[in-house]
Amino acid sequence: MESNVRLCLDSLLTLKEQLIMIEIGSDSIGSASSFVQYMSDSYSISRSSVWYLLKRLKDKKILHFATREEPGISLELTKEGIERLHLVEKSKSEIMNYFARDSAEVIENMYRIRVTE
Repeated sequence: MESNVRLCLDSLLTLKEQLIMIEIGSDSIGSASSFVQYMSDSYSISRSSVWYLLKRLKDKKILHFATREEPGISLELTKEGIERLHLVEKSKSEIMNYFARDSAEVIENMYRIRVTE
């Protein structure tokens, strides 16, 4: 029973994981590093958090990308990842707007801090 519950929980995706899947889409991205930088710049998510999320999605077999042991692999969704993307795409605009709003608030707060210093 406990293992079934754990399996179900492991298959759930956080909003950030869903956002990453949406941003990757059906594209093949040459460099995971450039994607991490893009996500960090676009959504004000720390690069370490994006790397962590990519690794989690890789562990869930939703995407794959190059590692030191497997160089030369593009960042892309697996077959299972593409199937899940179709489910997530129904909420695509809501998810992207949610993170865009958060990103705008972070930038606005950073600006306020700099102006008042």
